[in-house]
Amino acid sequence: MQSETRRCQNCKQDFRIEPDDFAFYEKIHVPPPTWCPECRMVRRLMFRNERTLYQRTCDLCAKNIVSVYRPGLPFPVYCPECWWSDRWDAMAYGREYDFSKPFFVQLRKLADTVPHMSLMQRNGTRVEYANFLGECKNLYLAYSTVDVENAYYSRILSRCTDIVDSLNLVDCQLCYECVDGEKNYHSSNLVRSHNCIDSHFLFDCVNCRNCVLSSNQRNQEYLIRNKKYSKEQYTTAVSALRLDSYSSREKLKKELEELKRTSLHKYAEILKSTNATGDNLINAKNADHCFDASDLENVRYSLRAVGLRECMDADFAISSELLYEYTSNAKSDHLVRFSQFAFQGVQDVHYTDLCSSSSFLFGCVGVRGKEYCILNKPYTKGEYEALVPKIVAHMNETPYVDARGRTYRYGEYLPIDLSPFAYNETLAQEYFPLTKEEALAQGYAWREPEAKTHVPTLQSVSLPDNVADIPDSITGESIECFHRGGCNDQCTEAFKIIPDELQFYRRMQLPLPRLCPNCRYYERLKQCNPLKLWHRACQCSGAASENGAYKNTLQHQHGAGKCPNKFETSYAPERKEIVYCEPCYNAEVA
Repeated sequence: MQSETRRCQNCKQDFRIEPDDFAFYEKIHVPPPTWCPECRMVRRLMFRNERTLYQRTCDLCAKNIVSVYRPGLPFPVYCPECWWSDRWDAMAYGREYDFSKPFFVQLRKLADTVPHMSLMQRNGTRVEYANFLGECKNLYLAYSTVDVENAYYSRILSRCTDIVDSLNLVDCQLCYECVDGEKNYHSSNLVRSHNCIDSHFLFDCVNCRNCVLSSNQRNQEYLIRNKKYSKEQYTTAVSALRLDSYSSREKLKKELEELKRTSLHKYAEILKSTNATGDNLINAKNADHCFDASDLENVRYSLRAVGLRECMDADFAISSELLYEYTSNAKSDHLVRFSQFAFQGVQDVHYTDLCSSSSFLFGCVGVRGKEYCILNKPYTKGEYEALVPKIVAHMNETPYVDARGRTYRYGEYLPIDLSPFAYNETLAQEYFPLTKEEALAQGYAWREPEAKTHVPTLQSVSLPDNVADIPDSITGESIECFHRGGCNDQCTEAFKIIPDELQFYRRMQLPLPRLCPNCRYYERLKQCNPLKLWHRACQCSGAASENGAYKNTLQHQHGAGKCPNKFETSYAPERKEIVYCEPCYNAEVA
């Protein structure tokens, strides 16, 4: 079978479907996509709201709760305890399939009646203000976390304790403002660094202890600005840096950004992998355009995936096979198409939402422990197998068409206007940011922020420079965000310091932040590369980098001339970082 170039019906750009793609589609009996990979990912991410929270009431037990669903949506919203309980039955909402109406119209009506879970939580204690978590304790405004304790204002954490304002960490403890790290301890402002202890303001460092403002280092101790010190000299010099001062740390942040610009950047973080493209990959085999993932085999176009086999377009999923056009919370699932929230043990389904431990479902919402169901109505095996092909044919003959003329036949993911969220409430805005005007022009919903009714009691500029001068009464103040709503980062304009957070700052001898949690989060997000790949050439020109900012320390394998290696990287061509291929990078750093 030959590769084909097709035109995306959403962005109108060309994209390629490779022979292996066609083979996968045939294997799971679905037609090829009509949207390009990036538009497909954006569409899926528009169904995942992690961080936009609302106060409302549980529609079953009537207690006050926090939810990703704003008040006024048509479906009931239950707290996690009620939703997982036996006090309601999704099968009570079952209905006959109506061949006079498009399938997605019927699916939407079903979804608008079945209760939804306010927050995606499993086995959590003191996690009222946290979402997408499993086996966690004492979280506050923390998201996408597994086996985590004492984490605040952070996202994508696994097996971590005592974490504040961090993003994408694994097996870390006592870390602050760290991005893309593993096995770090008692450290702050580390970027793409691993196995570091008592270190601060590092970029791309591994197995370092007592190091500050350094980059591209391995197995080092007592470094400042990449210069070696004795233990006594280091102690004196670090004290002079005043790491406990807010004004000093702001200067060090700017210095770290300049250091990153003149340091080497490996084209991608891909470890122990073969035939893999993307970024932040470990133990991947035949993985293409995958990001923040590990233990993959034969997987394409996926994000935040662990232990997947034979999957395409699958995000936020673990230990599953044959997922296609799927997002959020898959675990031990098999053959799941065009679905979301297949919590565990879901097999051979199409167009499901919030289902678990079920098989042979088509267009079902909230079903648990059932099989052979269509629109939440049970059938015999024979009835189900006879009806599904008729529904597929009906979807192709009577497709759903949205307001922009995008056509949804069988094989398309859920239509965008079935999402209960606006574009700027979801991960789509975080990974593929748009202005309000751009979103509306592309047919996406946009939600204006709610009017702020609280009045700050304290300006951030009046906060003491050092945490030692902060009184306990700070937890009762409403602090004005330094941005005052004048940024594009969904600024909340004011914020509070909770007692556990204050205790962390004192323990780590860190000054209080001056920005609200949203503004701080978007600062971290800007340090991460986008979920895109560009074809580029290595910037090593022999004795130095092409721009001359970095001088090589030895001759590389390609000799004195320019390196001929090319690669796919998440560093856009117009960026100023120095990007090397793996052999040239390893010659200088590893």
